[in-house]
Formats: sequence, structure tokens, C-alpha cells
Amino acid sequence: MSHLYASLFYQADITAIFSDRALLKYMLQAEVALAQAQAQVGVIPTAAAEHITWVATTKGIEVIDFEDLAVAAGLAGNIAIPFVKQFTAAVKTYDEDASRYVHWGATSQDILDTACVLQMRDALNLIEVQLQQAYAASLVLTEKYRDQVMMGRTWLQQALPITFGHKAARWASSFKRDLDRLTAVKQRALTAQLGGAVGSLASLLDAGTAVVDAYAQQLNLHTPVCTWHAERDRIVEVASTLAIVVGNTGKMARDWSLMMQTEIAEVFEPTAKGRGGSSTMPHKRNPVAAASILAAANRMPVLMSSVYQSMVQEHERSLGAWHAEWLAVPEIFQLCGGALERTVEVLQGLEVNTAQMQRNVECTQGLIMAEAVMMALAPKMGRLNAHDLVEAACQQAVATQRHLQEVVAALPQVQQYFDAAELAQIFRPASYLGNIQAQIDAVLATAKGADQ
Repeated sequence: MSHLYASLFYQADITAIFSDRALLKYMLQAEVALAQAQAQVGVIPTAAAEHITWVATTKGIEVIDFEDLAVAAGLAGNIAIPFVKQFTAAVKTYDEDASRYVHWGATSQDILDTACVLQMRDALNLIEVQLQQAYAASLVLTEKYRDQVMMGRTWLQQALPITFGHKAARWASSFKRDLDRLTAVKQRALTAQLGGAVGSLASLLDAGTAVVDAYAQQLNLHTPVCTWHAERDRIVEVASTLAIVVGNTGKMARDWSLMMQTEIAEVFEPTAKGRGGSSTMPHKRNPVAAASILAAANRMPVLMSSVYQSMVQEHERSLGAWHAEWLAVPEIFQLCGGALERTVEVLQGLEVNTAQMQRNVECTQGLIMAEAVMMALAPKMGRLNAHDLVEAACQQAVATQRHLQEVVAALPQVQQYFDAAELAQIFRPASYLGNIQAQIDAVLATAKGADQ
């Protein structure tokens, strides 16, 4: 991603986690854990593990020549091979004997996969915080606007009245499911990788199982039941979870961007100097956050297609499929972080025009209450007869540019069942909200229960 566009689509902290320098730090962390685990089990000398740890922690990635690594990676097929070579040479300058035990019994994919899991863990923790912020902000909107009547729209047309609090409650409910999915996927995906060349750890003789367990404990990761070099469901499940998050934020961004249209003008993204303007039209107030989120939602299916295709691998370790993850997974994380950052920003600072919501409710001159009238008449004359009667009244109201209530009130079939006061109550949008308040109560109760 171009540096110029990064602030538009990504989130800085997550981008840092997936930077080249950070990747090498995670790889060093994996190498240190490997040495310490093997020393703990008695596979390599304790002194060797101590020297390996000392070089990695005190010298860090400064022992790695980035330019040489980049060139060598193109020849080796991955960065782990030249990385291990350089790290071994660095350890050798301080202790030749210890250098013999660097990367002992492991394969390149062990280190790269484990480093990827460590990256995902740190990035998922940040995404979880963002989701909690978005959830909290949507709950505030739910509570504040639970009684604010607005138009519910289907097929982009005015349909029936809802409340803005109900729309926000649906957003909040999505975030709660995202958080639940994130918790569940962490239990399965944050798992260490250590299997050696073909997953058997034959190079460690009879100590393989003990080393894997110690290795996972060193890294505070789950211990795998068996090697997963060519079984990529963990990676795909994480990516899929993030894709769902981005899809949910994309739905919300679509909502509020449509609500920002000049003719609707019910909500607006927060304002700031230089934000949302036009290079030629001074009056414009563009939904720029929504644009970034929707771009991420547009990009995500392409990346997910690549990750899903990478599940089909050959035998014990793959050719090409695994490598495709290196391009797709970091961008999936970065787009998710960016989409959430902008969603939180909007939800926390959303400007709500309640007066315009009311005007939009009234703009059809009562047509939106046609179903309410029909359902009030249905028990008395049958649903189909009521439907035909109200449909004809709607057509008359449109043709004569009169309020539907006025047209309906003049019908003898209606007069025999409802007086003017009863009919006025039927035409009150706030009286035709169904179980919206019960749904809002359930969403708020769920959030309260999660906090306890």
C-alpha cells in the first residue's frame, strides 16, 4: 500500500504489527522460544539457549541486514532461510558453540507460521478494543434515540416507521456477534506451529512432543494436537472473521452515507477542518469515512478468495498456496483495523438531525401508514378486502395530492368502524412500531449482562 493512501484505508498500529521490521522481531521471538523450549527439555545445552536468547533480545533485528535479506529471499523462496543464516552468523560472533543450535530441528514454515500467529494475536487484541469501542458507541446511540421515529426503508423506498435507536441497536447487535466470533476464533487459531520438515519432528527423536508443548508455553500460545503446515483453516477462520467485521461496518457505512444524501439529510459524519469537502464545490459535505469503509468492504472479498484458495495444498507442505497468505493476510488485518477506526470515529461523533427525520416521516402525506390502516381494518372486513380498499385510497390520495388520512376518513367502510380520534391514533407513526422497544431492551440487556 502506498504511504499516501495508508491513512485513508489502514490503521497505524496494526500496520506497524505487519511491517517488515515487526515480522523479523516476531521471527526472533519464535527462534528464542524454540531454543529455550529445547533447553528445557534437554535437547540442546542450556548455555546455547542463553546465548541465542541474549543475541536476540539485546541485539535484536539490528543483526539482520535488510537489503541482503530482501535479495536472498527471492532466491531462497522465503525470508526464513536467509534470516536463519544471518541470525546464526550473528550468534556465532558471540559464541560459536551456541550458533550450532540455532533453529535446531525446525523448518522455515515453523518460524514463519508462528510469527504470523504472534502477529495475529497482537493485531486481534487491537481489533477487539476497536470493536468494544464501536459496540459502546452504538449502544449510546441506541439508548439516546430509542424513541426517535424515522423512516424504515426497503428497496431504497420509504416503507414503515422505525426508530433511529432501533437502527443503532441492530448495529450494536452486529458488533456483539463480531466480539463473540473473535473470542471463539482466538481459542482455535492462536496455536503454535512446530513440525520440522514434514511435520514429524523426526530430528528431535523422541523429544518432539515435549518440545512442542514447551515451545507453545514459551510463546503463550495453544499447543497443537498435530502439525498444521498444510491445513490452513486456522488462518482462514481468522481472515473470515475479520472479513465479516468489515462487511458489517460496510453495511453501516452504506446506511449513514445514504442518510447523508442532500434529500434525506438525517445524519452526518463528524466535521473537521479539511474533511469531506470538494475541490470544486464549497457546499459539499461528503461521507469520507464511509467511502474508506466501503472501499475496504469492496476489497475484502478479493483477498478472501485468495486465502480460501490457499487451503488447497499439496501433501505435507505446499507450493505457492502458503506463500499467497503472506500478501493477503496482512492487508485483511490492516483493512479491518482501518474500517473499524473510521466506524468508531463516526459513531462517537455522529450528528443526528431529528427534525429532518420527522419531516421525512411526514413527506408522503400518510402513505407510510397504509399498512397500519389495512391491519386495523383486516379483522373487521378480511385482510384482502382491507388491502384492496386501502390500496385504492392510496391511489386516490396520490392522484389528488391529499393526505391519506383525509381520504380514508371519508370512506363509509371506514367510518362504520373508526371515529376521527381512533383513525388519528392509527395514523400516528409512533403507534406502529411493533416490538422495536422490546428488541432494544434485549440488545441493551445483553450488553449489560456482558459487562457483569
